[in-house]
Amino acid sequence: MMQHKPSRYLLMLCLAVFVSSAAAQTDAQRKLFRTLYSLALQGHEQQVTSRRTPLDNYPITHYLDYALLRSQMAQLPIQAIDDFKAKHPDSPLNSRLRKQLLDQLGLQQKWSEYLQYHNGFDSGKRQCWYLRARIETQQLQGLVPKIETMWMSGLSVSKACDPVFNWWQQQGHMTEDLIKRRFKLAFESQELNLALHLKNQLAKPPEWIAQALDLMQHPEAALQRSMQWPSHAELPWLIYKTSMRLAKKRPANLYQMWPNIKASHALSPGRIDQIERQMALFAATDYEPFSINAMKQLPAAMRDDQIKAWIVRYYLYHEQWHSVLDALQQMPARQLEQDRWQYWLARAHAKVGHPEQAKKIFNQLRSKTNYYGFLAADHMRQPYQLCQSPIPQANTALVLPDAINRAIELHHAGLLTMARSEWNTQYKSLSKSQKIALAERVLNERWYAKAIGIMADLGMWQNYQWRYPVAHETLIKQHANNSQPMPQWVMAIIKQESAWAKDAVSHADAHGLMQLLPSTASRIASQIGASFNSPYDLHQPPLNIQLGIQYQKNLFQQFNHPILVAAAYNAGEGKSMDWSQGFPKSPDVWLETIPYRETRDYVTRILSNVTIYDWLINQTPRRISSWMPTMPIDQAPVKPWPNSKVSAQTTQTLCTP
Repeated sequence: MMQHKPSRYLLMLCLAVFVSSAAAQTDAQRKLFRTLYSLALQGHEQQVTSRRTPLDNYPITHYLDYALLRSQMAQLPIQAIDDFKAKHPDSPLNSRLRKQLLDQLGLQQKWSEYLQYHNGFDSGKRQCWYLRARIETQQLQGLVPKIETMWMSGLSVSKACDPVFNWWQQQGHMTEDLIKRRFKLAFESQELNLALHLKNQLAKPPEWIAQALDLMQHPEAALQRSMQWPSHAELPWLIYKTSMRLAKKRPANLYQMWPNIKASHALSPGRIDQIERQMALFAATDYEPFSINAMKQLPAAMRDDQIKAWIVRYYLYHEQWHSVLDALQQMPARQLEQDRWQYWLARAHAKVGHPEQAKKIFNQLRSKTNYYGFLAADHMRQPYQLCQSPIPQANTALVLPDAINRAIELHHAGLLTMARSEWNTQYKSLSKSQKIALAERVLNERWYAKAIGIMADLGMWQNYQWRYPVAHETLIKQHANNSQPMPQWVMAIIKQESAWAKDAVSHADAHGLMQLLPSTASRIASQIGASFNSPYDLHQPPLNIQLGIQYQKNLFQQFNHPILVAAAYNAGEGKSMDWSQGFPKSPDVWLETIPYRETRDYVTRILSNVTIYDWLINQTPRRISSWMPTMPIDQAPVKPWPNSKVSAQTTQTLCTP
């Protein structure tokens, strides 16, 4: 009897069934892991042990052991921690367990054991405990310099160090000279409470200590009084530091008294130059009338790239185009070659009646895939140059390190910090081919931030589909309407704010995809009746995106202008309102004259991002200038810009390598 080979269809069907079954098994394991991990953190060892068998081949099962150890840390499970390390020697969890154990050993004052697990690289409270452990176990050799280094800080040190410093002082090592030196550090850091504490430790504080405290508490009035103070060795330094701070915070006030201050104190020429540069620069950011002469009168060595840029911005703010052109032409070539300044060079030429020079520069610039390139194309009525690189052909057969697989599973489990720790142990060792394969995989796994990072690492800047994920589209469209904000605007904000990292936390404590402050989130949640209890609620995309879009809607209702909305989202509503009074009406000039560098760069990137997302979603994007009508300065009517013909239309895209 003839035997038939299985058909291709049958093979494919079997493969599909196998893949589907494997996926279902993985999903079940992920669900079970999340349940058991929560139980393990609560110390329910019996429940975890009895239910973990289905996870025997799951790559992060040992994280359950870690969670159980963490729940038992107050009982000091030292042997179990050592056993875990022996079993998983390369796990980043070992560092976590060590630190958690040190915290318990310190709290319980188990000093001998503490020294066994301290590795010499800790800081803050743990370093204080290490020093104390050395004292308590009489391991004193070389200890005094370490304590002095810890104490000699311009900031307050952890209270865990108090017993250490008390011992050090009792041994006679805290001298008046050291106290004075630390006082200077506190003065530099503007730590008033620490400075007052240190003053009280001096038997007879010298006069300059009182003067320093006066300058910290009342800088302007004290600077005025300082002109009557007798000269002493510390005075020039005190005046220099205070003047530098005042030059940054209130340059116009310093400018009024500066001639007398300079005449009254023996400041070195170098310090005078630094103060005058600082004063001129920050006065320029406030567009103080005196700032332009102050900048131009600086010594040549002080007129660096930053000063030259602000000379241009001063003239842009006042729309003095001949002076703009002159200031640009005084920039060094390496600075003037930047896209930003090439754009303004073209604008200035056009404004002063040099159309051919302007066209030449705009034509060179319009091939750039950024804010300035898109604007240059708009001025020339030309399509955008958007060259999409082919999607890399990933070799899915490449084997990735176990740590990377663990990182991906941890990401699915919501243990995002741990996921990054595992990722960092192996990522740098990957080949280019492995990184491309990994980028495709993490995109499929919806770990978008890592895909974006890989593209940046590889310099694949024109791989827009991977660099600009069209993610959470259904969720975004659910809350974003077709006008204010559009889905592509929301995606542009997310790309810039968090790079699609749902657990991103900024230095200002903004959380999640659109980087919401907890106070803002609470206010918006109350407005729309959403549930918000903790900052970590903002790490859930559905809630974060809902609140973030509602905040955008509020800003659009308040400002009714995309640029003002973007500026408000970055710098605050108050600043955006301030900048809508008296600033230039031309949107590109307004944007360039924003005083804050971070906000300037932020808004340009939002506009560039939204253009690229518009292209990815709609193929034919709006011109960038359509997002940039004239500014409603002093409530002036909004008008198309550069003109109705350009601003009202979309544009085609070309690719001319």
